[in-house]
Amino acid sequence: MLRPYVLLLAIAATLLPVPVLANTSAGTPVFFRETGHTLAYGFREFYNRQGGLPIFGLPITEVFVEGGRPVQYFERARLEWHGDLGIALAGHLGRWFADGRTGDSAFTPVRSAPANVRYFAETGHTLGGAFQDFWLSGGGIVTFGYPISEPFQETNDQDGRSYTVQYFERTRFEYHPENAPRYRVLLGHLGRQYLAAHPAPAWATAPVNSPTRAWESVIPSHVRVPRIGVDTDIVTAGFSLGKWDVPRYTAVYYWPISGYPGTSGNIVIAGHVGYRDIIFNKLPKVAVGDDIYVAAGGGERRYFVREMFTLLPDQTWVLAPTDDEVLTLITCVPIGIYSHRLVVRAYPG
Repeated sequence: MLRPYVLLLAIAATLLPVPVLANTSAGTPVFFRETGHTLAYGFREFYNRQGGLPIFGLPITEVFVEGGRPVQYFERARLEWHGDLGIALAGHLGRWFADGRTGDSAFTPVRSAPANVRYFAETGHTLGGAFQDFWLSGGGIVTFGYPISEPFQETNDQDGRSYTVQYFERTRFEYHPENAPRYRVLLGHLGRQYLAAHPAPAWATAPVNSPTRAWESVIPSHVRVPRIGVDTDIVTAGFSLGKWDVPRYTAVYYWPISGYPGTSGNIVIAGHVGYRDIIFNKLPKVAVGDDIYVAAGGGERRYFVREMFTLLPDQTWVLAPTDDEVLTLITCVPIGIYSHRLVVRAYPG
């Protein structure tokens, strides 16, 4: 099987619901010595595209599963991987901080806005001045969400000083008039504040010493298929929607912009066929009802085979995100011709 997924992945890019600019560079984990934490894959792509360090701050946890999806906390934000959509999004920390404050005057919706101030009918709030400029330049709704309050004075719990602030679905803007003009609007440290009230697992906040630890708790690391004798580590490398980096012949390969065990989404794993003892040579012998075991984060998750079918290379819907957790194993058939894709689909059980 010689690079059968180059075509598959190029076409698959058109199936995603939003333009995800994933690439091999974004898939390379990076390490932040300031906090001892990592950044990679969908989170790195989103982080870089939506403003990076000035917007989100430093990572303060590793990736862990919270509320059924992989999340990672930063000083100013929480990033969430939505495997059912195949995208990363910023979490609604602003809504959490505003919870229970709907009776406060600043959080009461208004009906209109004065000139040069934008009105959002979706939430009944306005946005203007320096806050509006910062919102527009920093990614708007995708990065910050809609405004959920009007600007008002609030004492900052971290330094005890009062600032003009405004809450958004995903964050809080703070106006610091003492700063140079480009730094007068800053984001509050909602990631740090949320974690102080809702601690993450101790291992997730503990610093690591290498970028290779990125996503360690959620990425598939090993697969067993008892019927065909597969019992091997999973290779994770490459992060491109337009090119599949082919793994070694004795390994299976995980596509790290798909799903993760124990969460919603399509977990896509591929392997070679062809020469004797190549990893997926016996995949056609799998039967409906067979067990497949995938290890991740120190545990092992059991799946059972529900479907098997063959597709042409241009039938790429099998790579698309799924609402539910699905395990998709792919190889090429028939051996020596490789004109079709054998697909084995399994579900938790």
